[in-house]
Amino acid sequence: MFEFFANIFLYIAYCVLILAILVHVVSYMLPLGTYKFPVQIVSLILILLGGYYVADHHGYERRVAEDQAEIERLNEEARAKEAELTAKIDKANGALRKAKNDIQAKVVSLNARVDSGELRLPSSCPVQADSSAPDGNRTDASESERQTVKALIQIAADGDTAVTNLNACITQYQQVMKTVNEGVK
Repeated sequence: MFEFFANIFLYIAYCVLILAILVHVVSYMLPLGTYKFPVQIVSLILILLGGYYVADHHGYERRVAEDQAEIERLNEEARAKEAELTAKIDKANGALRKAKNDIQAKVVSLNARVDSGELRLPSSCPVQADSSAPDGNRTDASESERQTVKALIQIAADGDTAVTNLNACITQYQQVMKTVNEGVK
């Protein structure tokens, strides 16, 4: 019902077109006298206007359909590009997660080596734990040295993590830029 009212001008144009054609044909068959020429001119004008409106309306509908098809094509292309980018970013995030886990495992391994006494500061290292404990307790000095080594390991691990994050960010940016600039494969 709503479609009828949406196209009411189209139906009026059809009616005018048909009536104008009928009047034009009838004007040749019936003797109208002095009114014959004006009736034919008016009917021709109505035929042209009605035909133009009907043709224009169908052209408009065709154009809307073409635009809709183009919009759907572009949406599909965007969805494909988005899916490709998401897959690449997920892959990069997985690699980043693995690299962070490797760094963490390395930190845990080094801390275990420090706790076992296998890893110590070299005697020529300018960063030394306080070897002259106030009461001469070598255990406190050893614990202080362990904490120093663990702090150095954590600083190095934080640096490794920062570099890994930066490299992952750069890689993701380059992949996205390349995909956006080249398009979907």
